[in-house]
Amino acid sequence: MEEKAERKDFEVMEYVEMSLPELRALDPGKTVFMISVSPIEVHGPHLPVGTDVFISDDLARRYMEELHKRRPELVFVKLPSLYVGSDALPVAGSLSVPAVHLEGVLTAYGKGLARQGFRYLFVADNHGGPRHQMGVEAAARTLWRKHRFYLIDPFGADFRYMVQHDPKFMSRTSLGPGVCGDDPDCHAGTNETSLMLVCSPERVREGFRNVKASLPPARRGAAAFVGGLAAFVRLLGGSTLGRDLDHLANTLAWVSDPDMIPYMGDPGRATREAGEAMLAARVEVAMELFERALASGTEPVHIQPMLWGVRIMKKMPE
Repeated sequence: MEEKAERKDFEVMEYVEMSLPELRALDPGKTVFMISVSPIEVHGPHLPVGTDVFISDDLARRYMEELHKRRPELVFVKLPSLYVGSDALPVAGSLSVPAVHLEGVLTAYGKGLARQGFRYLFVADNHGGPRHQMGVEAAARTLWRKHRFYLIDPFGADFRYMVQHDPKFMSRTSLGPGVCGDDPDCHAGTNETSLMLVCSPERVREGFRNVKASLPPARRGAAAFVGGLAAFVRLLGGSTLGRDLDHLANTLAWVSDPDMIPYMGDPGRATREAGEAMLAARVEVAMELFERALASGTEPVHIQPMLWGVRIMKKMPE
């Protein structure tokens, strides 16, 4: 009964439905804006092209519900989901935008909110494209530097934990390598299909359990070169950049394969239980980041997404 009462009092306002007087009536110190951001992207034969945003929308709801439990004084305003992202899978059906454009949109949104006196825009995201994550974090750092405004996208941290098997994160999920959204399971495989079985099960196509597993291809050409560079950088002591470049080598091997399959991993192993475990772990990571911003207000909350050490990449064309 107590939980039902709490949920009844929990309200999320829709920004586009609000009038100017209603916006002006909000307390800037207690108002959190939330937005889902991910591209339209092919996710194999068994998931829709809107998969990343569908998962992000569910995450946004979970973020707000958990923040409400912890900080019932907060007011939540949802911005329309932004079907925009960089580094979408390069196959017909995906719609991708340059990272600098994504960065510009988020910077402009944050600036517009900051001019009204607001301070917090939290992002729900489910896209691991490197330039996508660089663009989001670049916007976040610009907004902090120029406006002391917090734009925080927890997936920049989540994705690194998934790919590099962060012990704390892996313990939270109870998921092992190969099914946790890491390189062998990075796109529409076990992890993302599990997430969709929780977030939007009606959109998972029948027969997904019969979809053959897609295995990482051998590194050739540019992928082999980047892999060798990764090993060299690690020998020089650059362990973070070296591991990031190793991830890039795996990604390049997949997307440059002439016989590329538009998913990576084994959808047939997906379960609702695994999806719930991953979502719960990601909510915990988000709360740690959001709480730092809400508690401080004077210190930045920066995330170092994958390949941040070579963020000049975000200026490359799609």
